[in-house]
Amino acid sequence: MKRLVILGLDIGGANTKAALIIFDDDYLKEAFSYIEYFPFWEQSLNEISKMLERIISNVIIQNNFRLSDLDHVAIAITAELSDAFQTKKEGIQIILGALEKVFKKQKMAFISINNEFLSFNDAKNNYKKISAANWVSTALFLGKYISKCILVDAGSTTIDIIPILDSIPVAQGRDDLSRLLNNELIYTGGLRATIPSITHFVPYRNNMVRISFEKFALISDVHRILGNISEEEYINDTADNRSKSIDNCYARLARIICTDLSEITREDLDQIAKFIYKKQLELIIEELQHFIENLIKNHPEFSDDLKFVITGLSADFLIKKTLESLGYNNIKIYENITKIPNKICSSAFAIAGAFHHQMK
Repeated sequence: MKRLVILGLDIGGANTKAALIIFDDDYLKEAFSYIEYFPFWEQSLNEISKMLERIISNVIIQNNFRLSDLDHVAIAITAELSDAFQTKKEGIQIILGALEKVFKKQKMAFISINNEFLSFNDAKNNYKKISAANWVSTALFLGKYISKCILVDAGSTTIDIIPILDSIPVAQGRDDLSRLLNNELIYTGGLRATIPSITHFVPYRNNMVRISFEKFALISDVHRILGNISEEEYINDTADNRSKSIDNCYARLARIICTDLSEITREDLDQIAKFIYKKQLELIIEELQHFIENLIKNHPEFSDDLKFVITGLSADFLIKKTLESLGYNNIKIYENITKIPNKICSSAFAIAGAFHHQMK
């Protein structure tokens, strides 16, 4: 029986997710995960390697493994788009430099937009191929279990919509811009979306009020108020750097119409929160409708019996609800199908799993 220890890393602009998977032949014997909120735009670039060392401590050392036990490190990078960097190329090069300080080059492999993994040197010479390619590994790993479906991965910041046919992703777009153009990437999520990106007006006592365009609150405050996320699941920074308590979520939401908790009731704010949530769902519904229409034109195989697989921390309250409102009920859970332990780090597990599957 051959044992392999693989670390999967999904290095995002806001969150870096890690999953340590131990395989005995084809069997997933053990799995551990860790997520770190690491906003690249607020950090010194010298801190990237320190963040990676914290990941080693929390997901490897803490689980009684050593760095030398790793057989492979499978990596996806999306943080290159962060405005910490002037260009995507600069971002990739700096992140690769930080990775090289921590892991052995020969152990690293990077998922590419061409459905394959590249070596460290190939990744360094082809930065465009590995930019924002995490969706590929998530789809490739699922393709091992389901040959035809639509994968929807809803995270803190964005939603990926990925058609899978004959077990491989058949997306029209490959980079972020082309995926936006093809309704395969929606720039809204369960935590970090700003309120003005969802609506410019909210209801207040029989009136519609144009909101301020300040970053007074985030959609995470709305979902915390509505009970869609817990305080523990509110993993991003708050808009005012105060706590994630319900009281502070209400206070932040009040500011979007230039008021405070001494002037507005919680009942009024509940109505505002429900309205913003409804508008976010409408935004996603519109994008999904365009996506499905274009998908069937390009791939008539999807014209009947659409099957959806959902994952990500926002899947239940953003995607399941929108699909059901559109009349789609054939909805499966990614983690149930793939036996991945949790949805928050599903992309990191998928990167490791896709790499293991491609090795065979």
